[in-house]
Amino acid sequence: MGTGMPAVPPGTGEHPVLMIVLSANDLAASSAFYSTVFGWQLHKLSPELATAALTSGPVVTLRANNPEGFQGMVPFIGTRNVAATMDAVVHAGGGVERAPWSVPMMGTLARVTDPAGTIYGLADALPPGAIPRIPIPFGDAPKPPDGTVCSLEMHAGDLDVAARFFGEQFGWGTQAMMPQFLTFDPGAGVAGVFQSHTPPCAAWPTSTPPTSRPRSPRSMPPAASDWATRWRCRGGRPSATSPTLRGRRWGSSVVRYRAA
Repeated sequence: MGTGMPAVPPGTGEHPVLMIVLSANDLAASSAFYSTVFGWQLHKLSPELATAALTSGPVVTLRANNPEGFQGMVPFIGTRNVAATMDAVVHAGGGVERAPWSVPMMGTLARVTDPAGTIYGLADALPPGAIPRIPIPFGDAPKPPDGTVCSLEMHAGDLDVAARFFGEQFGWGTQAMMPQFLTFDPGAGVAGVFQSHTPPCAAWPTSTPPTSRPRSPRSMPPAASDWATRWRCRGGRPSATSPTLRGRRWGSSVVRYRAA
């Protein structure tokens, strides 16, 4: 594709990322921000949750009232059997962060940790048909519609362990990209990279942005967790992988989205 990057072997497509949950301690302000900037049509499910089904890519859910220190972004991986997958994750060196629970219209959910301690969700609400792949939109790769969550960046610690863990448990394809980076492709839905250099950091639990660093109204959204993760992860500067891509950090992760 002219990107100079090694090709990533696609995964089986059986365990795509179905949903990402973003910390948003001011739910109303964050909903207004994402709606205005990216056109996300967020629907409030409860005082703590708002969700949007995008035109492509994973469902996005905003979550308020997160416990102090909780990871700022959690991707939920699809599986046919949450309990069985959770047991397999534990047997492979992961852990259980939250035991399975049920959500109306969303099925059974659980949260687990990988061997590095990064939190992932499990969800059994797999659609009946195939989920289209969203190639990482670097270089001249196809670009998804505006507002799509089109790439994830997750902390993995030991990249060899991550390649083995996610390959064996979820059938994801991986490819070493450069020192400290490992590209992954579930074979369906959104892909991304694991990185080993920046450990997880959490969303701020309060509604007041930190005052120890300069503010930038042009680049900063109003939600407390958004303020904190931008400043606490790499100085709060948006990343850019092409003229139409921007990146935002939540906890251990960068979510790259296509913006007009």
